[in-house]
Amino acid sequence: MATKKRTTVFIGTEIKLNVHIDPIDGFTMGDNFFSVDVFCSPKRTIHVTKDDAIRIDGDNYVIRIDTEQLGAGELKCKVIADVVDKDFEDSIRTEVYIIDTNIDIVKNL
Repeated sequence: MATKKRTTVFIGTEIKLNVHIDPIDGFTMGDNFFSVDVFCSPKRTIHVTKDDAIRIDGDNYVIRIDTEQLGAGELKCKVIADVVDKDFEDSIRTEVYIIDTNIDIVKNL
């Protein structure tokens, strides 16, 4: 299995991340509420809701991140999706995904 190439960006770089989750039970991301926590360290997290993201299509949303707010480290995302599911008491099932972006944020030289 090939390892994905990592990308390095400097602190202070503004980046765009495409957030995508395959359809869940036939529902796209556009059908469900979701939020994204972007972090290098749990102490410095940027929280983005679906309303703050730019919709590309039903399965792809773009979020903008200023790396100055995150500090140095491996950039990760936690996507939390509330999926309609009639088998749950409130008809909502929460799914959580941790994604390694393959991006390293480093201090300026």
